[in-house]
Amino acid sequence: MKKILGLIALIALIVLSCFYFFPKQPKNIFDEIYQETEKTYRSNNILRHIDGFKIRAVWPSDDPNILYTPFGLYNKEKTPSDYSEIEIGFNFEYTSQLSSVSFERQVGLNTRVRIWNKYTYQDRTLKKSVKVVLKKADTETYIEDEAQVKSYLEQYGITTKDLNFYYDEIVNQKVLKDWCSIYDSKYSPSNYGDVKIETQWENW
Repeated sequence: MKKILGLIALIALIVLSCFYFFPKQPKNIFDEIYQETEKTYRSNNILRHIDGFKIRAVWPSDDPNILYTPFGLYNKEKTPSDYSEIEIGFNFEYTSQLSSVSFERQVGLNTRVRIWNKYTYQDRTLKKSVKVVLKKADTETYIEDEAQVKSYLEQYGITTKDLNFYYDEIVNQKVLKDWCSIYDSKYSPSNYGDVKIETQWENW
């Protein structure tokens, strides 16, 4: 009986070890980016291989305030016309576990649209949201209230079709294409894999 119990305990230990030591297989392209960056961001961040993408200079860092939150930006020379601030960021803290891609597009002299895409690793959900950025002198104001955002978008003639185009041009045609150029991905910009997508402007 003791031998049987010992064998059961050994098998259970092996199974638990497998879950502990071997990461979950990526279910989608955002899982790949999250997992591979988590493995490398403390030493030789894999995203450094993207042409024109610059990791924030302080990385790696032991500062407890930013220890788990690396991010980087595309150089202006590698940023498509009319766009700016193309950023890829992460939060590897156990309670957060997310990655994001955000960018801005100039729509008026002092007005920009900011699209933010947050991927939550634990539940494999990608949330796409939009804000409006207003600049006055040296001050910038971020408008997040949906009614106000819609009003500004209507003012500049921006439709949900336009927002989808902006998303596709930067996230699919830029960021994810660049990822596939440096990593042998199982997925593609047109085939994300198993991911739930929630789009703020879907029913506007």
